[in-house]
Amino acid sequence: MKLFLALFFLAAAITPHAAAQGPAAAAPAEAPSFLAKSPVPTYLAAEKNLGRFYLYADGGFHADWYIGYNNCWIVKLPPAASLNYAKAYLGAKIGRAKINSWPLSWDKTPIPGKIYMAVNQQPEFNSDNMYFLADSSDLPLEPLPNDYLDAVDSARWFWAEVPLSRISAENPNYLAVWSSSRYFTSASSSPIISAAFSDNNEENVWLNHSIKGNPPSGEDVLETPISGLKPALAIKLVPQNEYKVFIKGFMAEMDTEKITVSFAAIGEDIRAAWLEVSYDKFEWQRVTRLMFKAPYFWTFKRAEISKDMFYLRAAAADNLENTGYSKEIIIPAVQTPAQQQQD
Repeated sequence: MKLFLALFFLAAAITPHAAAQGPAAAAPAEAPSFLAKSPVPTYLAAEKNLGRFYLYADGGFHADWYIGYNNCWIVKLPPAASLNYAKAYLGAKIGRAKINSWPLSWDKTPIPGKIYMAVNQQPEFNSDNMYFLADSSDLPLEPLPNDYLDAVDSARWFWAEVPLSRISAENPNYLAVWSSSRYFTSASSSPIISAAFSDNNEENVWLNHSIKGNPPSGEDVLETPISGLKPALAIKLVPQNEYKVFIKGFMAEMDTEKITVSFAAIGEDIRAAWLEVSYDKFEWQRVTRLMFKAPYFWTFKRAEISKDMFYLRAAAADNLENTGYSKEIIIPAVQTPAQQQQD
């Protein structure tokens, strides 16, 4: 026993001394592989600090910075430093969508409209390089001055995937954002795009006020230069990665009138979550707006979906655009009073 204790204390005394003898003894343990390979997106924008895009679309003075049927914002971005990525996205930070009776409260349905973006290496845009970005029903709403609204929130980034070949590493990348909705013709009816103050005096932002629901092309595309302010338009380049998104605790409580759903989204930097419906488990359709904050709850009126049997599942995406899905839940058909009596 004494011999064992002596050897124990001798080893304890030698260990710290040996650790200082050379690099071989002091070599640090290798970092876990998941830490060594933590991918993050690369962003290209007119303002490098994306956190500075807080003007106009979060509230307060809007300066007429609306996305419209007659209002197209254009930015010139530099070539991408590399195209060693897996996916590419166009994005814009948008908020303050209006309801049909804005600023009154009797009709709280969002004014309908779709927003599109385009990318090209020249300031010319057409149907070949335009992509659907967002529907007004997904946008954060402008708050009412004297009433409450569901879906009021600060401005959010929305992203549309584009072929990686659309982004150039050799030439400038011009981005444009506009709407095809005839309702979006003024700030009082249209969503507002975020902006940032900028010390960069390079002429790389323009407003085209002559469009009619289509992207500008031909002459005078770069109609009105804008200085000192940059709209929140960006390119997101996503590297190859093995990150996963998981849906946990997906459940639905239902009766003849409504279905209440709840779930949790587990992953790295969750960006948004939503619910989908299918009638055959092959084709799925999103039936809710994007939910940007946990906890995730949603209540349907049964008549909003279908009185017939259908499948329901939850989904969520992270900032690397990985998407995860829950197991589907079968929502049984609503029984008629006659069927209930038979049962």
